[in-house]
Amino acid sequence: MSHAGHRYGTVEELQDDYNILVKPNKDLDDVNEQTKEDTIRKTREMADIAQKNGAVNLGRKIGCTGRGDDYEKVMGWKSTQGFYSAFTDKNNIKEILKEYKKLDYGISVVAGGLIDEIFGICKEIGLKPHTILYSLGVWGKTELLPDRDHLKITTRCGHHMVSPELIDHYVERIKDGSITPEEAGKKLAGPCVCGIFNVPKTVAEIKKMAGK
Repeated sequence: MSHAGHRYGTVEELQDDYNILVKPNKDLDDVNEQTKEDTIRKTREMADIAQKNGAVNLGRKIGCTGRGDDYEKVMGWKSTQGFYSAFTDKNNIKEILKEYKKLDYGISVVAGGLIDEIFGICKEIGLKPHTILYSLGVWGKTELLPDRDHLKITTRCGHHMVSPELIDHYVERIKDGSITPEEAGKKLAGPCVCGIFNVPKTVAEIKKMAGK
């Protein structure tokens, strides 16, 4: 999924930022009521595995846990849309992929993170990646982009629904004490309903930006 492939930061800064995307195929997994029900059941089971293995955010079009939505509400939507999730520990990704391998449901799974680490995990547990999406960076008039502190946060929402101005707004509110960094992190996760926005990393960074 291209919208998860452009997270900004150094290798060291991205070592605790990973995501899992589970995407059924409408032409295969939603062709009649039986396949639809099977896909909904399988997707829920796969989401439960992600949730129990440390997802710091998990979402669908109706909302995401990172902004405070109830997990049961998010996954209670009877849809074959799939789900998206974020993690801070690569060991969580390894455990999830191990369980998905055992299930062998035939549903598309995208694991996002540093390519060496993702490939290392796949090799360790005996998975061969099907397709690779590799970001080559940003080209053009990069001087028009926000600074790197803002980019590290805005690129966590691949559809760019989190604006630099929104970050500044909540940094100022943290400074004046009207909101905590944890509350601000949830607010910033709100526009990114797909659920790949890494809230704990964002909280740590807006604390620094606010001088806390």
